Amino acid sequence: MNILADIHFASPVWLLAIAAIGLPLLYIVRKTGQALPSLAQWLNSFTHEVYRHPLAASLVKKSRTTERVSSLKKYFSLLSYILIITLLSISLAQPYQLGKKLPEPPQHHDIVFLVDTSVSMILRDYLVNGQRTERITVMKNVLAHFIDQLKGNRIQLIAYSEQAYTLVPLTTDYSLLKFQLQRLDAASLTGRSSDLSNAMLYALQNYTLTTNQTGINPADDNKPVFVMLTDANRPIRNIDPVIAAEYVALQGIRLHTIAIGAGSYAAEDKEHSSLIYHPARFDLLKKIASAAQGRFFWAKDRASLGNALRTINEGEKRRGQSEPKFIQRPLYFWPLAAAMIGLLLIYLISLLPRLTRS
Repeated sequence: MNILADIHFASPVWLLAIAAIGLPLLYIVRKTGQALPSLAQWLNSFTHEVYRHPLAASLVKKSRTTERVSSLKKYFSLLSYILIITLLSISLAQPYQLGKKLPEPPQHHDIVFLVDTSVSMILRDYLVNGQRTERITVMKNVLAHFIDQLKGNRIQLIAYSEQAYTLVPLTTDYSLLKFQLQRLDAASLTGRSSDLSNAMLYALQNYTLTTNQTGINPADDNKPVFVMLTDANRPIRNIDPVIAAEYVALQGIRLHTIAIGAGSYAAEDKEHSSLIYHPARFDLLKKIASAAQGRFFWAKDRASLGNALRTINEGEKRRGQSEPKFIQRPLYFWPLAAAMIGLLLIYLISLLPRLTRS
């Protein structure tokens, strides 16, 4: 019984053919009281030319009315038909057994980095090997290192300050991502100030345009995650970034924020900076992350920035498939072979009288 319970059918609708053909045959036999033509007669009709006299039909009809057909012969012929039909229907239904479980698909997700390139990113409030280092330099180096740990995931880079543009579309070409990342310079392409709202809406518009072109609208658990890396200094407030973050969340997309830079004025480089110093806006970035149902992180050094990115990556992983998959072992050839062998035996048995006479 366990063996039968393990059998499944890829096209079970073919099993209905057993009743669809068998019941009419049973009705014909019971209604006429005559046996069905043997399968051997059908098989012989394909290999021999048969000539009939014009009055053969009336002679056969007359003989059937006088000949008494035994119940055994009548139902044996019917059972042979039903047996062959059953075997062929089971074969067409494509039975199979489940084999070994396939390996779990890799965890993956799409991640979109929104990288701030405003002029404040040149402020040197990081200490690397005892030397003051620009915010954008630390961010690029850690991102480049982190990209190597994202094998199997698609990554997109969007650079922004006053305007936003796609540096690299969603891709798994990690060499291209790292090459383009190192080309970024603060305040060289998109302006000196940072428009956080414009960056979020641009990323959302870019994603919506991509889904419209492909015709695929994934479920919420398959949508990308946005990660904004910024110090939130000199923000342009044409649109409240908190409102923009809420709108992003309404589209089923989570946005995390990572504060780049120190959290107080004590980290100011007073000797080598000609730019008015402002620390990262923790308060604003926390509100943005909360509104977008994401998390806020502070990259107080290179290690903490790397930890923040790893935490986001682990928290956003999704299974490629929700249900386990198994190897399917087909069984259709067994009933098909049995039907062919049965027909062959019937045909050979029908030849015995001829062979004995010869």
